[in-house]
Amino acid sequence: MSNSNRNVLITGGTGFLGSAVTKAFLSLGDTVAVTYLFDDEVNRFKQYNPDLSDEVTFLYANVTEESAVQTTIDTCINKFGHLDILVNIVGGFVGGIDTVELEEDKWDFMMNLNLKSVFLCCRAVIPHMTGQGSGKIVNVSARAGLKGEAGLSAYCVSKGGVRTLTESLAAEVMDSGINVNCIMPSIMDTPMNRDAMPDEDHTRWVKPDAVAKVICFLTSDDASIINGAAIPVYGRA
Repeated sequence: MSNSNRNVLITGGTGFLGSAVTKAFLSLGDTVAVTYLFDDEVNRFKQYNPDLSDEVTFLYANVTEESAVQTTIDTCINKFGHLDILVNIVGGFVGGIDTVELEEDKWDFMMNLNLKSVFLCCRAVIPHMTGQGSGKIVNVSARAGLKGEAGLSAYCVSKGGVRTLTESLAAEVMDSGINVNCIMPSIMDTPMNRDAMPDEDHTRWVKPDAVAKVICFLTSDDASIINGAAIPVYGRA
């Protein structure tokens, strides 16, 4: 797989990190499709990226549902002819609740959004990538996935699951021309995080653009020997 004329699917490509990743791949000359769940995601992306909006294919999809994921993958393949890169960014955060007080629906929300979505998207795209003999997958885990933290059990487990799922997938497809890796961010410098933590030292936080560069590297030919890795991208955060 060359570094040009690639077709990329980014789940959650309209968020703060997703937008940075989308822009990074477009700057490389790649064709990019992104999933969204709410119309205001697309509106916000177009508002902040008016020069890029016409270059992106927006696909409505609930990536926690098997049928929706398969439809999305099929749509991309039918539209572009082949799919070279999958980046799983969709995710969320629930924290500050001790496990004994954590409601079942919040636990399920974390598992579905952070882990099941990655499982479904990878499972749907790997047969296609195996058939063409090439492909790159980058999942978003988190620093919190390295160990359990008080009040963060559901989030830690879900993100830790992404890391171990990445390792399992990488071992399964290593002879198929496919690379599967994940990144582990911590607190990123986004407007939402600044609003939530106004007294923190924001200069220590990693900017989404910097994380996007790492993701792009992991999908490049130069990273062809990297498989099953969990790359820390939390800088000084």
